[in-house]
Amino acid sequence: MRKVLVSLLLTLVVFFVFANYLGYDATGKKGGTLILPTLSGPRTCNDTVSKETSSSDVIAMFMSWGGTLIERSAIDGKFYPALAEKWDGPRLTKDGGMEIIWYLRKGVKWSDGEPFDADDVVFTLNEIYTNPDIPSSFKDVIRSTNGYLPKATKINDYTVRMYYPEPFRLALRYLGGMYIFPKHKAESWVKNKKFAEFWTVDAINKKEIVGLGPFIPVEYVPDQYVRFVANPNYWKKTKDGVQLPFLKEVVYKIISSQDAQKLAFEKGEIDIYSPRGTEFNYFKENEKKFNITVLAYGPAYGTQFITFNWNNKDAAKREWFRNVHFRKAVAYAMDKKKMIDTLFNGLAVEQWSPVSMASPYYNEKVTVKYPYDLNKARAELKLGGFSWDKNGRLIDSKGRPVKFVIETNAGNTVREGMGNIITAALKQLGMDVTFVPGDFNTLVNRMLNVGDWDAIIIGLTGSDEPQGGRNVWAVEGSLHFWNLSPKVADWVEPNAYSVPDFEKEIDKIFAENVRILDDNVVKDYWSKFQKIASENLPLIYTVNSLRLFAWRNTVKNVKITLLGGTTWNLDWLWKEE
Repeated sequence: MRKVLVSLLLTLVVFFVFANYLGYDATGKKGGTLILPTLSGPRTCNDTVSKETSSSDVIAMFMSWGGTLIERSAIDGKFYPALAEKWDGPRLTKDGGMEIIWYLRKGVKWSDGEPFDADDVVFTLNEIYTNPDIPSSFKDVIRSTNGYLPKATKINDYTVRMYYPEPFRLALRYLGGMYIFPKHKAESWVKNKKFAEFWTVDAINKKEIVGLGPFIPVEYVPDQYVRFVANPNYWKKTKDGVQLPFLKEVVYKIISSQDAQKLAFEKGEIDIYSPRGTEFNYFKENEKKFNITVLAYGPAYGTQFITFNWNNKDAAKREWFRNVHFRKAVAYAMDKKKMIDTLFNGLAVEQWSPVSMASPYYNEKVTVKYPYDLNKARAELKLGGFSWDKNGRLIDSKGRPVKFVIETNAGNTVREGMGNIITAALKQLGMDVTFVPGDFNTLVNRMLNVGDWDAIIIGLTGSDEPQGGRNVWAVEGSLHFWNLSPKVADWVEPNAYSVPDFEKEIDKIFAENVRILDDNVVKDYWSKFQKIASENLPLIYTVNSLRLFAWRNTVKNVKITLLGGTTWNLDWLWKEE
């Protein structure tokens, strides 16, 4: 077996001719403020604490783009040097492990002027992301088949070795993309075991945040905006010697509804907008009037779905939500064609799989589908032990009426529309359902940290690599929200907690596929995952919008691709003013 592993692993060692970093060939003008819309403000600026996009979008500004060891180009999908100007590996070690040697770029400084070196990288991996006392979604993702976490060793001030005791096919992608914390700022918080309190949103106005990324947050006015300024020490320069980023400032303008965001874009108050399907033709027809570019580009990587709380504090609801026939009934009651026509104006496709349609691992052939059919929904309910009383109310085998609440984030009119369509259909099945939109950040907090919810319509970001969802699908994943483990969430009652066999199978797939270095075999793993997930429906998918973009023509260097949207190259966008 060891000989097989060795021969396969050698395919991972790419003889990479180290190219220039992303943005080196860019041209543009310095200055300008880019204004972006967001529905909610951040809850934290600490990557290990963040669970919602309202926070992660802010964090990316000062930790992503050129703030990681490598960057991935959305144009060709290849990895390019960033803070690491070159690297060796991933390669097999004599003990059967895997290593990468990173050679760090010299002369890089944090935004506060402190030098960046190997100590920051080693500290981040060893003391934060693999620290048993600091939970994080990233820890779920970088765990190997047998549960090992990578370790970093400082070779010298600008050379770092990262090591796994066994092969891990995504070592380059995930470790190279790791967000790096400043040791000189974060170390005391780790030592005092208070790291969860590091970089709260208050740190923005206190000017405490430092980063290696292109923009640093300096002002936060709740319910109004988050303002970022260009990192004065950002290491990237163009081939002409111009320091990046080109933009002087970026502002996230908090606009709590999609309708209001549309109006703001029309008025020129924001520079970039993601039009809904019902708005796409309107903006496309008025490109000249508004001086904008509008573009549609294939299915989105993310997913939207309804999910139920299997650890509900109400025993009856736990039984319903854990009943696969109940979930299949809900799936059959989902009128996806109506959603596509009324909410997306036809610019969406039915979603059946947990793997993004744009991923090379997507396999529609193995995925079980549940076309809208209320008769089949009723048949599933009967199989699940449900029936109807003389008034047409759905009751379970113990005579209890089926009654629950569906929630989603207010202001997201698409999800609100989905909620109305789903609720109406479930009422036709005799369920007593109430639909209640609410605040997004509060919703996520209750979902993960409180547990007082029944059903939620929400979404997840995605990518071409399904393994990035391990924090969602692993049994003890930090975002395994429908059935959080008592080891992860203290609100879950251990005696009422249960893990069905299919979840154990999925957990095994996410653990084992990372040691497989033959991509054809990896595809088999992901096909099995899609089949199991669609048969058991822990997440009941809705529809997947096409990727719709709109931006003002004053914003330059926008390059939409299969892998990237309007801001994937934010550090070399510029604005004509």
